[in-house]
Amino acid sequence: MIELPEEVRFLFKDPFGTLYCGKGLDCVLNAKEEIKEGEKLIVVGDVASYYIFKAGLSPDLFIIDGETKRGKISDEVKKIMEKSGYRSIKVKNPPATITKGIIDAIEMGLERKTQIFVEGEEDLAVLPAMILAPDASIIIYGQPDEGIVLIKVDEEIRNRAKDILKKMSDSELKNYLLGR
Repeated sequence: MIELPEEVRFLFKDPFGTLYCGKGLDCVLNAKEEIKEGEKLIVVGDVASYYIFKAGLSPDLFIIDGETKRGKISDEVKKIMEKSGYRSIKVKNPPATITKGIIDAIEMGLERKTQIFVEGEEDLAVLPAMILAPDASIIIYGQPDEGIVLIKVDEEIRNRAKDILKKMSDSELKNYLLGR
């Protein structure tokens, strides 16, 4: 397991990509033109996933934990995300960590349409997704109280994720991701 030390958490305050300010569906619709057909679309977070579906987009992979800002998500959000045709994977991932389970699930999720349900917290899943996703993939996640962030995966983004990973706790799992 890779742990995020308290003194490194500030690195996650600034967006990793383009911040689209606003709330709800309008925010996603503003970003929609940046999402091209054929690019892998990966979404991290319950509210971001909900509005991606509501905008008529179909992510290749979405990662949720059933909560938003540490509160339970509504039944409406649950209903729209219960999509047929998605493989469903459950993993445990404690807060402020990246586990082997979440990494394995992301790798499997990049092969076919998948929903990953995290028991714990999915926030840090953005980091391995940035490393493991193919070039030109789009990763979207929520930036609390601001909007959504859209990341276009390339070598520069991958290196930025690895630089942050280097500041996290040492483990074989960390070395595995750094070698990707």
